[in-house]
Amino acid sequence: MTNTCTNTRSILPAGVGRAGTLGLALAAVLVCSTPSAAAIFNGSFEQYYSVAPWPDSAPSSWRLVNYDHTRFGSQVTTVWKTDNQRCVGIFSRYNQFFSPGDYQSLSQVVNLTGIGRIAFDARLANYGGETVLGGFDDLEVTVLVAGVPVWTQTSKGTYLNQQVNIPRRTGYSTVELRLTAKAGGQFFTAHWAQWDNLKLIEAPVETIIDASVEVDPDTLNLSSKGNWVTCYIELPEGYDIANIDAQKVTLAGVSAYVSEDEEERNWASRETRVSNTVDHDGDGVLERMVKFDRSAVQAALKIGDNTVLVEGKLPDYVTFRGTDAIHVTGKAK
Repeated sequence: MTNTCTNTRSILPAGVGRAGTLGLALAAVLVCSTPSAAAIFNGSFEQYYSVAPWPDSAPSSWRLVNYDHTRFGSQVTTVWKTDNQRCVGIFSRYNQFFSPGDYQSLSQVVNLTGIGRIAFDARLANYGGETVLGGFDDLEVTVLVAGVPVWTQTSKGTYLNQQVNIPRRTGYSTVELRLTAKAGGQFFTAHWAQWDNLKLIEAPVETIIDASVEVDPDTLNLSSKGNWVTCYIELPEGYDIANIDAQKVTLAGVSAYVSEDEEERNWASRETRVSNTVDHDGDGVLERMVKFDRSAVQAALKIGDNTVLVEGKLPDYVTFRGTDAIHVTGKAK
């Protein structure tokens, strides 16, 4: 895979002159065309190069995206840092006109195989530091993985030791730091999005636990007009049904029904509530009740006996699994 370095400016590290720099330039091109392996290069933003207009700069090993120095700027600076001597900032220039969706960002292609989280420190501040009046109403700061936002912030402040889960991925993906205009118009204050101490954290090994599940009804007649298949989930000791997210529960591959209508179906909320917590089997241990669209379940099963898998996710990379039997009768329509 090749990372094409389009829309990128000078790649000379800080303090290096242009004369006699062929070897450095070649090395920089190699860095740009060869993705990193299970690590972020220059995640503390200590190495940098100059971009127009001077004294703007950008961190080495990072690609400057949507480079538009008339409205945005980029700066590797000592004005704020949490690791070593520098951080990186993207800022909107003051008194400039913006359209909704205008953005500038820094990106790097990274091997995310086996990575579960991205950690970083961030700060949202107006130009001149935290003492400058004004908020961050017109802009948002985002960290993206493969184009998907994994962290978004729109309130001025300092955010230390941010750790965000990312979907398990194999191979190379783009990690991007972005400042975006949410609204259009003239912004009279310059706003900074700053990052430091960016690093990858390996995903822990997934733990699979056995859950006790009971499906009701356990016989489905295809001529019936019922609406739901109900499942009661009991977790082993040491695990809490309050951590069950119904949006992550499936039965025979069919997702549990979740509704946003509080009055009509508060039992169908994704979180655990009194209305979906029961002791169905009377053993003194509470179960989480979830329901599935009956027609979808019937479509996933065959006539006769079926062993169905109920599966869901818990925090800290824990997956619960349990099986039950469903008998299907009648003729398929």
